Amino acid sequence: MPPGPVPTGDGGADVERRWLGHGIALTPTSPDGIGHDLAFTDGPGGRDLARVEGGENLAQDLAVALLTALGTDPFHLRFGFDGLQVLTQALTPPLILEMLRLSVLRTVSVDSRVAEVLDLTLTETVPGSRRWQVNVVLRTVLGDVLQSTIGEVAADG
Repeated sequence: MPPGPVPTGDGGADVERRWLGHGIALTPTSPDGIGHDLAFTDGPGGRDLARVEGGENLAQDLAVALLTALGTDPFHLRFGFDGLQVLTQALTPPLILEMLRLSVLRTVSVDSRVAEVLDLTLTETVPGSRRWQVNVVLRTVLGDVLQSTIGEVAADG
């Protein structure tokens, strides 16, 4: 994140790109969204890596964080999802759901580009499946509201 105060007002795509980041676009490799691969785009010069920036980049980074075990990135030990610890404890199903929700909340709120999490819901994908789609509404450091489905968490191994 750039040093100095966060700009206010309409700064355009350049400010959003600078504060919320930019990167290489990823595409899910399976319907469950577990694996991702690089995305490509066709342009006048041939095929190139697809890119994401701004809010789309933030949403993609949060989705990757849910797929990464907490502490496994040697360059950013606070990056990742610690929800797997919930599954090793003897908890009732409603408590498992709430603990997973809190783990997702921690994963999302630790990102320095997120000013505030406004809403976070886990919606069961299929009744009884113990797999939940993660929907988040957050306010970025630029003051914009971002609503996204950032991934899926599972308690069924």
